[in-house]
Amino acid sequence: MDRVALESHRVVLDPPLSTDVDDITRYCQDPLFERFLTVPWPYSRADAEYFVNDHIPTGWTTGDELTWAIRAERGGPLLGVIGLRVPTSDVGFWMGAEHRGRGHMSEALRLVADWTLGTGFAGIREIGWECIVGNAASASVARRCGFRFTGEGPSRIAHRDGSHPASWRGALRDTDDRAPKPGWPA
Repeated sequence: MDRVALESHRVVLDPPLSTDVDDITRYCQDPLFERFLTVPWPYSRADAEYFVNDHIPTGWTTGDELTWAIRAERGGPLLGVIGLRVPTSDVGFWMGAEHRGRGHMSEALRLVADWTLGTGFAGIREIGWECIVGNAASASVARRCGFRFTGEGPSRIAHRDGSHPASWRGALRDTDDRAPKPGWPA
């Protein structure tokens, strides 16, 4: 599958590049990543190189996982990453610490959701989201983008140690409006 770039007045979503490896490596040293994400820990430059040079291209080629770099402008520095796992129709994302709280992640999630649901990509009519219980920032992004909270349960995606920690879950249908929904734990 050809890579798709998405853009709004606030963010540009395009392929992560080899020039982003140092930023990815630095951002993934964040202790919050150890606690809440499934990325390898400790995270090394080799992990970032594999992510950019192997994992992401393979995901686009097979159409199984579409991963975008989040940038504030074309050719700008990497702020974070967002991805759509196609077989499970769910999204995952992270933002570099110094770029949080500016609304870039919410805008990126809106773009991915609107493109996926608006085009009927891969027949997806509902996008899922989950995060480890306590990740209030991730929950806040999903809530702001109109996802409804669907409950708590073991994570569908295995954590780096193979466990399935308690996770909050949400979903957004193609027929849902994008207004925040009540009932969120955070």
